[in-house]
Amino acid sequence: MRKAVVSRFTNDELRRIVEAANVPTLLMVIHQVTGDRRWLESPYRPSRTRGLSDNDDGGLPPQVLEQVQEAGVDVLRHLQSDGDWAISKPSSDLVAEMLGVCVGEPVAPMYGQMFSEELYRLTANGSGSSRTPEVPPGFSALIIGAGVSGIVAAHQLGQLGVPFTIVDAHDAPGGNWLDNPYPGAGVDTPSHLYSFSFAPYDWTRHFVLRAELQAYFASAFKTAGAAAHARFETTVESAVFDESDARWTVTLRGPDGVTDVLRPNVLVSAVGVLNRPKIPPVAGRTRFIGRQFHSSQWPADLELEGKTIAVVGTGASAMQIVPAIVDRAGSVQVVQRTPAWVAPFEKFEVPISDDARQLLQSFPLYRSWYWLKLYWQFGDKVLEALRKDPDWPFPDRAVNARNDGHRKYFTQYIRDEIGDRQDLLAQVLPDYPPYGKRILLDNGWYRALRRDHVDLVDEAVVEVGASGFVTESGEEHPVDVIVWATGFEASRFVSSYDIKGRSGQTLRDAWDDDDARAYLGITVPDFPNLFLLGGPNSFPGSGSFMYSMEVQMRYVGQLLEQMFAAGVTAVEPRRQRFEDYNDAVDAASEQTIWTHPGMQTYYRNARGRVVFVSPFRNVDYWQMVRHPTLNDYVCVVAPD
Repeated sequence: MRKAVVSRFTNDELRRIVEAANVPTLLMVIHQVTGDRRWLESPYRPSRTRGLSDNDDGGLPPQVLEQVQEAGVDVLRHLQSDGDWAISKPSSDLVAEMLGVCVGEPVAPMYGQMFSEELYRLTANGSGSSRTPEVPPGFSALIIGAGVSGIVAAHQLGQLGVPFTIVDAHDAPGGNWLDNPYPGAGVDTPSHLYSFSFAPYDWTRHFVLRAELQAYFASAFKTAGAAAHARFETTVESAVFDESDARWTVTLRGPDGVTDVLRPNVLVSAVGVLNRPKIPPVAGRTRFIGRQFHSSQWPADLELEGKTIAVVGTGASAMQIVPAIVDRAGSVQVVQRTPAWVAPFEKFEVPISDDARQLLQSFPLYRSWYWLKLYWQFGDKVLEALRKDPDWPFPDRAVNARNDGHRKYFTQYIRDEIGDRQDLLAQVLPDYPPYGKRILLDNGWYRALRRDHVDLVDEAVVEVGASGFVTESGEEHPVDVIVWATGFEASRFVSSYDIKGRSGQTLRDAWDDDDARAYLGITVPDFPNLFLLGGPNSFPGSGSFMYSMEVQMRYVGQLLEQMFAAGVTAVEPRRQRFEDYNDAVDAASEQTIWTHPGMQTYYRNARGRVVFVSPFRNVDYWQMVRHPTLNDYVCVVAPD
């Protein structure tokens, strides 16, 4: 596959662009275009990428860098002249080898097939199958939610030619990013990894904040072809499956309060789960005379200057909020139940240079290899540190030797960051293994905690009074504002509307409230033609949520194609397939750090079962959903 550049550059411009390149990525482009294996060998082999670093210079000495850059200029000049690639479609083995060279460590051959297919897809800007299935007359779908998953669903259904409507309670696409307007809100996944394959974007920062994300989702929504099919400020009241004609009866409520009924064949639930605020049932909350709110409900008119602000919680939201407000607030009290493990964030708020942006936008082959590099670093490379080693002798501090190495590295990082405030170490250093709770990236957290007007309160709030809160020790804390950065009801999937299946049972009852289960995280027995995106156990343990949703929706799309070809109207998973899969989920979860008894995590439900995150490696799940088959399903052919 070849893809022409979108711009033409002079030699001087090409040289500047190449000097801004990530060298390990550039080497992969040089090799694929020239076919010359010397670029994969010493002295050009990059050093091992440490942690989540980009390793921009590859650890190469200046004279070697100069040779790489000279070759890079020649290759980019060749590409912009629409020249051929010596290796138009690398084999699975070669892609695994090349990625291993790129990141400076072996990448197992099992990843080759997955990464070679994704490389081909990405260099084609995410274009999918050229097949155009014959969609049955009158067949339609309803997508509930216009966030990440809903945009993915709209793109896939549009490619298949399936008529669809997409509804969302918000007034624009974006999902959770519309729900979280707090200061500092942004991604802790690299921008180019937090992107749809079908909608590349000219990101301005390596890790972008909320405003740019909203602009991206608006753009991607149009690219997906969803705008003409959207109904915003519209909620789903209920959805009931009608077995007589194998359709869903869905009651909607529009912005004017008027109800409406749609009867789609397929229901794609893309409602997300991190959108129902969770506030602890602390006594006296109604007595507080100041302002209090969940972090996702941050008031636009809130004045911080001179105020004493309490931020309750030390998860991802709090870690973004506190550094963002510390310079404006009169004082800040951070209320911590459990400290988090925190990793360095070397490119936080670092802009992508204009030359690097031109390289990423204009040369899809470079952008595609950069995506693969990021996906490995933030994906299965990390997951190997999360598996329990039964022979590891120190399970209280780590789950395996690699995990223990990460613990030592993070511990030293925390020591260094608190500097002359070593008195904070006992409070901020976790006593459970790294990754037991979601790992966070440091955007100035420790520097904020060191400030004279910031206090770390490491005990729970037990009561709220008129002028502040009381902690377990009985100490009173007068404050003006309380921010409940206490997370969401993460174990209650599809909780925003009522849904009844074929037998009349609700999905909430089928799941016994918070014990959600689905076959491959996507389908549920007794609920025909209900496809969940971002369902139970389908959030990647590490990697790209955007990519995971694309993988899931590709599965749904292929399943629909098979249904159309076979004359099948509706499908639901066979009970045994469903049970076997969820048994495998539970068995795999038991081998991960997320079942470690030393901490609490929103990945588990109230019974201690892992329901939020996938326990499988990304490559394993990719294999599971790569080739759907109707044999896994009970198939229904509706009467004419």
